[in-house]
Amino acid sequence: MATVKLGSKAEAFHLDGHSWICNTELPSDIVIEIGDISFHLHKFPLLNRSGLLKKLIGEYQDENGKGCLLQLHDLPGGARIFELVAKFCYDVKIELNSFNVAALRCAAEDLCMIEEYFGGNLISQTENFLNEIFGNWKDSMKVLETCEDLLPLAEELHIVTRCINSLAMKACADPNLFGWPMSARSSMKSSDGNILWNGISTAEKPKAIESDWWYEDSSSLSFPLYKRLILSMESKGMKAENIGGSLIFYAKKYFRGLSRNSSFHDGTSRLNPVPPVSALSESDQRVLLEEIVGLLPTEKGSHPWLTDSEREQLCRLMNCQKLSLEACTHAAQNERLPLRVVVQVLFFEQLRLRTSVAGWFFVSENMENIDVASGNLIQPKTTERLPDNEIMQEEKDDMPLMETIDMRQRIAELEKECKNMKQEIEKLGKPKSTWGSICKRFPRLGFGSRSEHQSSQT
Repeated sequence: MATVKLGSKAEAFHLDGHSWICNTELPSDIVIEIGDISFHLHKFPLLNRSGLLKKLIGEYQDENGKGCLLQLHDLPGGARIFELVAKFCYDVKIELNSFNVAALRCAAEDLCMIEEYFGGNLISQTENFLNEIFGNWKDSMKVLETCEDLLPLAEELHIVTRCINSLAMKACADPNLFGWPMSARSSMKSSDGNILWNGISTAEKPKAIESDWWYEDSSSLSFPLYKRLILSMESKGMKAENIGGSLIFYAKKYFRGLSRNSSFHDGTSRLNPVPPVSALSESDQRVLLEEIVGLLPTEKGSHPWLTDSEREQLCRLMNCQKLSLEACTHAAQNERLPLRVVVQVLFFEQLRLRTSVAGWFFVSENMENIDVASGNLIQPKTTERLPDNEIMQEEKDDMPLMETIDMRQRIAELEKECKNMKQEIEKLGKPKSTWGSICKRFPRLGFGSRSEHQSSQT
């Protein structure tokens, strides 16, 4: 991990309860409160480094005679970061690293610690270190993770964008050519002692790095940042199979029971699984899944890299009972879906249809009973010619009965075809190669091929 040390003086502060006290003989003339922590400091070192503190101190009116008391509860990073800021103002030794540099950069911006007040002020120091960190994958990833708690200021200072661009560029580059992830600070000797020429080791080349080396690190990001990283990679030419592989890895990490090389039934893994994440609610899982599916590459032929097991596991996350009619049609036409999933879709769609039709029959029969009771359904025959308007009314009254008979016939046909389809499925040895023929054999189910469906409409 890259670090930079600032300051020259030894430790000059000590913590007394919830108060940081400066170890000098001079009494404190200013108290700064952040949360439940108070800092008992001196005005002069702060005035020389911070434009904001200089302004607040100049405007402060001591009405109670208790000295200057300032509250900075909204400072980025809180009391933990202001402790480092205070030490920087007193020239006490501090260390910049990938865990604190983003927060220090935001705090320095908030406190207006610019070069006008002091040469080598905190803004310039943190910017220089950030530019160095962006050359390192691991450190850039850590900085991006810390930006979660620093929004929107980290976004306004382009720290998030610069991290994402740096990470996307490294992920898209050939790791065997450039040696990503590489350290930010390079020396003339590699870790094994071999001489480096222009940063290239003269020793034997290491083992080839797999194209999925960045999956696990990127999965530690929250989905909004992960999504931006994936989109940036896609714009920089990342291969569709690598984007899809990362999305599958991310989904396995955030959904219960899914892990790399996991068993379909018990979710056990032959490799060390990703550390478990706090369980998401069903609604949050559904939203996250929809977002992940929306990021899958759309160009033709992008999905063959999904194994049968991975398809099966991903499809387990779908609730077939809640799919829309359009989604059901798409699922039935998709030959890449496992046959078990398609059968579930058809089953629940048939069940939904039967339930709705049964309810319609119930209403229809009640209407018929009402008509019989009122004497409107059965009319005596007459040889007299009825007026045209009465004939039209009779035909209109007969329409519900005709529709009921027609609907019953259609339901009988559907049930017959579903029964036959079930028998055909039981005979299948290789469902993938024969699923298209099943859809063609039973067109009344409405799930034929897209081209056939369009031609039938025309």
